[in-house]
Amino acid sequence: MKPAGRREATKDRVGAIASVAKRSGAELLGIAGELVRIPITLYMRIAERLGGLVLAIWLRIWPYLVAAWRLAGRALAWAQHAATPARVTVAVALLTAVALAGSQWADLSAISVGTDAYKGLEDVAPPPEVTTKTVGDTHSWIGIPLAIAAVLLIIGSARGRPGLARLLIPVGIAVVAVSVLIDRPEGLDKGNDQVAYVSVTADLLTGFWAQLVSGIVLILLAVVLARVLKPQKTARPAREGSKARRRFRPRGFRRAAEAGQ
Repeated sequence: MKPAGRREATKDRVGAIASVAKRSGAELLGIAGELVRIPITLYMRIAERLGGLVLAIWLRIWPYLVAAWRLAGRALAWAQHAATPARVTVAVALLTAVALAGSQWADLSAISVGTDAYKGLEDVAPPPEVTTKTVGDTHSWIGIPLAIAAVLLIIGSARGRPGLARLLIPVGIAVVAVSVLIDRPEGLDKGNDQVAYVSVTADLLTGFWAQLVSGIVLILLAVVLARVLKPQKTARPAREGSKARRRFRPRGFRRAAEAGQ
């Protein structure tokens, strides 16, 4: 075969290989495009349906959200109008007096025996309690009349006599004195149990602390009540103010004004 014929044959083979490579590349690109297009199409369909579902749910609950927002705004406006500092302070003071009365039926202290044998096991098996004392029994239920007196003083101060609120101070002092001077020594007194048992301990319970805190809070609230319930000073009438201003004008100014008239 001549060299020219060989070159032509080689060119034909190269052209055929190139065309095959182009077709193969195009087919590969098409396959890759399909591999990308199919997941994207599936994702878009799912996203479209989910978006429609979310939109339907949102349109369904949107009126309720608007109504709740309006109701919250009305409640806030009512609270701003009704929950004045004076009313809130009176409510807290009444709750404190009720807590003082309720503490009289609570346990003052508990005496436990054999505490040395239960060290490290208090959370699982606490030592047995042999004696429990009540707050009211310790001081002959004097906390009840003190609580009633506190309620009457609070109501009286809220009904236009703020000076009565200061009388809560001696009531609170009496509660603190009873708690510290009578209830605490009585609650920590082990009595005959210390002789009959080994390793006896006495612990003050919630009743004691509730009564003591109630007395302290009443003392603090007495000052606050007397301040927030104090009647506001009203301004003087306009005539009195004008008279006062006229009284303190310089003489020359008054003469000039009269001459102008």
